[in-house]
Amino acid sequence: MTYALDTLRLLIAHDSQDEAEQLMNALRNAGRATRAQLALNEDDLVRALKGGAWELMLCRPRFGDGSFESAMAHINRLGKVLPVVLLSDDYDATIVRDAYNAGARAVAPKDDRELLMQCVDRLMEFLRLRKELQHSEITRHEAEKRLRLLMDQSRDAIAYVLDGMHIQANDNYARMFGYQDAEELAGVPIMDMVSASDHGRLKTLLRNRAQDQNQTNELECRGVHTEGHEFEANFIFSPSTYDGEACTQIVIRAASLDENALQERLHEISQTDQITGLYSRSWFMEQLDQAVSDAARQGQLAAVLYLRLDDFEQHQSRLGMGGADEVLRTVADWLRGHCADARLARVDGEDFAVLKSINDIDEAAALAETLRAGIETLMPEVANRTVHITASLGVAFAREDARSSQDILTKALKCCNQAQRQNDEQGNAIKIHDPMDDVAAGSNEAVALSIRQALEKGSFRLRYQPLMSLRDDGEQIFEVFVHMPQKQGDDLAAAAFMPVAADQGMAGKVDRWVVLNAMRAAAAHEEKVTLLVNLSGYSLGEPGLAEWLSKAMRAARLSGEQVIFQFSEGDTVNYLKQAGAFAQAMRKQGCGLSISRFGGSLDPFKLFEHIPATMVKFEGSFTQELGKSESRERFAELIQQVQDSGRRTVVGFVESAAQMQTLWTLGGVDYLQGYYLQAPMDRLEVAETTDG
Repeated sequence: MTYALDTLRLLIAHDSQDEAEQLMNALRNAGRATRAQLALNEDDLVRALKGGAWELMLCRPRFGDGSFESAMAHINRLGKVLPVVLLSDDYDATIVRDAYNAGARAVAPKDDRELLMQCVDRLMEFLRLRKELQHSEITRHEAEKRLRLLMDQSRDAIAYVLDGMHIQANDNYARMFGYQDAEELAGVPIMDMVSASDHGRLKTLLRNRAQDQNQTNELECRGVHTEGHEFEANFIFSPSTYDGEACTQIVIRAASLDENALQERLHEISQTDQITGLYSRSWFMEQLDQAVSDAARQGQLAAVLYLRLDDFEQHQSRLGMGGADEVLRTVADWLRGHCADARLARVDGEDFAVLKSINDIDEAAALAETLRAGIETLMPEVANRTVHITASLGVAFAREDARSSQDILTKALKCCNQAQRQNDEQGNAIKIHDPMDDVAAGSNEAVALSIRQALEKGSFRLRYQPLMSLRDDGEQIFEVFVHMPQKQGDDLAAAAFMPVAADQGMAGKVDRWVVLNAMRAAAAHEEKVTLLVNLSGYSLGEPGLAEWLSKAMRAARLSGEQVIFQFSEGDTVNYLKQAGAFAQAMRKQGCGLSISRFGGSLDPFKLFEHIPATMVKFEGSFTQELGKSESRERFAELIQQVQDSGRRTVVGFVESAAQMQTLWTLGGVDYLQGYYLQAPMDRLEVAETTDG
């Protein structure tokens, strides 16, 4: 498998926040997708190391009361494998040598951006190769397990010899020569297993093999039992490897061997995963080939669900290989019980695949959600620890026009990768393949055509998700989301089509369509509601936006207090002057202004110097990391800072009762929002309340 780092999780230990932000901007402008956190002192660094999973660290020689040397000491003490680049004031051989001796992976002058980018690119390649090596080690580990199983279940006597000494053997081999078990054979010379009268021929054979180890040789001779008696044996010598080292395999064929039965058993073992007992990838591909054939000839639709356990490397690190294998077995056993009428396999390290004939796409989506939600509730006890497991799933389909089984599995894998990037890269999500996904990847013109058609026909869809107020039960605020319908598959969310709309000069038209239709829905509602309307940064550059919005509100007979306009933190930074002017104009109309995805940059509070925001909606990863004490404490501090500034706070992505309970007691939160409370609805609906 080839690994790619789509977003680099970066930790910066720096003595200047401004310079750190410039570093971030340089990385982003160079096309390196980055999510960063800044440590201005040693306490910041320790909290960040404990509370996050980082892939790269940029470090100044000194940052507050911390130093490069103390940073390396903390990394080693906490057992982190974190490549560090020293951003040095000076640059000479002595500085580079000392930095490498202290554990740095690279050194770059702090003002040489070009060299820094080269260092980052090389280290990202190093990270990718390290992940591939880990994957290869796991694969080798599993192959050795399969080899041991084949040896143990074989009726033949099998042994491995290195430099004339036994290093491994199965029980049949040991018992044939009178040993209790294979361990007693370790280090015993092969000469001891053969009659003295055959030593000369054995020595000749071994000398010939030393000159050409790739040949296969046979030796008919007399074996020697530990009790002294001899027996007829036919030794077959062939090249092999054991534990990654070249050696010689010895096989002594069992008498009256049923070759057909052996081949059948070997085929069965080769198609079975030895850790989970599920079928292997090769077996699954045979089943998928048949499904492709059935789809082409009979029109039978089938779904491939590609399931990957999230953060499995963390489980391996905490539990060890044995504990991680136990997690895999737990998941496999659970899947057997919930996919009884489907074909199930383990196709890679922490990856499973399900193949099922279905009637329609909705059936596959329902199954995927059932599997995702079910795995989240498993929580097995492994090595005296309760393990919290989540999984991400990608779903693709064997249709009548399917090109190949490999193409379908690749689509399911890509969808799984996209699902893992959801929820701020925490995973625990599903992604259903949509033919438009392929079009969007290869042709923006097709997406642009869909946008034009949706504008002409007014066929965009609005969805409304309520915010639950923790201060006023009577307050009714709904965030507005826009989706674009597709002929096949799920609707496209705004994040999927708005970049294309911006490139084609249609982003402003889409935003205005959303505002106009959301206001009409609010005006038609019997009760007074407030809209939280998302506007893209692309609209900010359009002249006359504020004036048009004022007219739209008057036409819909909505007061300013019923509308809150929301921009993301990233768009606000990129269009700072335009956002400031827009905010001032809309504040005069009495409208609120919210900044979403708040807290993702190094110093988000700087925005308040330019934008009179009345509300912030925090970046979703804060909710996902509530289970970590360090992250929870940092989030509580951030909430308090926003509260102290006089702004209301919204925490979204609430997906469980545990998250809700934690946020309820955290303090300083004004509104909660998420699927656990209420999924987005197709129309404005105010929940009924009871008095008393």
